[in-house]
Amino acid sequence: MSSDPALNLVNRMIEEIQNEKNLALCDELFAPDFVNHSARPGTSAGRDGMRQLFSNMHDAFPDGRIEICDQISDGHKVWTRKIFSGTHSGMFYGMAPTGKRASYEVIDIITVDGGWITEHWSVLDRLDFMQQLGLIE
Repeated sequence: MSSDPALNLVNRMIEEIQNEKNLALCDELFAPDFVNHSARPGTSAGRDGMRQLFSNMHDAFPDGRIEICDQISDGHKVWTRKIFSGTHSGMFYGMAPTGKRASYEVIDIITVDGGWITEHWSVLDRLDFMQQLGLIE
């Protein structure tokens, strides 16, 4: 554990929600007024939308794991470069399972305030990910 509470909170979210698939923690870690600035169109930008995003990923990639590559914090914002890898074994936003293993690199910026995750931005190459799954050329 780090001496930085913001870093510890983000790492807890990654390990316990994303890797261990404990969606019940969403209400504990994400603020009631949380905003995901990178929400998919048609998806809630609040914590319910994050819970749905995590649920969709867990269902589509039950063996999915996040590996943290780089991370830095200023005590208020946490920047994380991480890699997601998993096998497409379940429905993924209406797309049937391909059985293919795929990965993507993502950079997340998360704001922490008052012991809560309050904001989120992400940058990732969705096109490359979909191409790895064979869903588009």
